[in-house]
Amino acid sequence: MTKSTIQNQNLHIRPLNPSDFAVFWPVRLLALQESPQAFGASYEESLALPEHEAIGRLSPKDGGFVLGAFGSDLLGIAGLARHSGAKVRHKAYIWGVYVVPSARGAGVARKLMERLLEQCRIIDGLEEVTLSVVTSNASAKRLYQSLGFAVYGLEKRALKIDREYFDEELMALRF
Repeated sequence: MTKSTIQNQNLHIRPLNPSDFAVFWPVRLLALQESPQAFGASYEESLALPEHEAIGRLSPKDGGFVLGAFGSDLLGIAGLARHSGAKVRHKAYIWGVYVVPSARGAGVARKLMERLLEQCRIIDGLEEVTLSVVTSNASAKRLYQSLGFAVYGLEKRALKIDREYFDEELMALRF
């Protein structure tokens, strides 16, 4: 599938549920394997997860969800987890944003994030969403900033892969 085909087709973006595990999990593992510096989870640890734990990521809790962007296949994913404590329920964090290589540059990530933010705006009591992005990921940072996210901090050496450290910018969007 070419980028122009993806741009010209109607992407179908919807919440994933446990019955989508067979299409979700290979994309999640590909994300962790291909871009280890972009995620806090590791490919090896995720591969070793018991299936019921992995499927649990697709079971909504406290207003959280995982969205999938479908063309002819699953092209991208993005998750939201809401904090559960009484003093932090006004916040949620975005995790696991990923678009398969063949669909990059076609606006899939933007459409996923726009839909995710639409959903966030209707969650009762949710006032802010946060995310972290590795400082070297210029395209993701540009996307998030264009959607209204602002940097509120920098975590030096946030991730360590082998002997290499990666800094992350902490970003937030208030409604």
